[in-house]
Amino acid sequence: MAGLMREKVRASTLIEVLIALVIIMVVFALAIRIFGNVLSSGVSLKKIQVQSQLDILAMEVKKQGYVETPHLQMDSVDYDFTIDTSARVGISQLTIAASVQGRVLARMKCLFKEMERHEEN
Repeated sequence: MAGLMREKVRASTLIEVLIALVIIMVVFALAIRIFGNVLSSGVSLKKIQVQSQLDILAMEVKKQGYVETPHLQMDSVDYDFTIDTSARVGISQLTIAASVQGRVLARMKCLFKEMERHEEN
């Protein structure tokens, strides 16, 4: 025991510890930024849900033959309907754009046969 007390114990200085801490913080900050970019650029659950909703809306328009409203909001997602009738007589091109807070999540284009709107009294 007395032999251990006489030997000088080598330890890190405060400067070395601070430098190591700064290096670890820089690496951690870079990793967080990369992780955030991967999450924002990947396919999210919201994008999958929006694509499914676009399919349903397109099928409804094809079945009805007309668009009821040019703008629809469901679950904080804005759906904008645009119709181009210049292609052929009786057939129109429907474009549905889904956006959240001005950022477009998905867009879908399809053709549908135009029909007269039946008014119910």
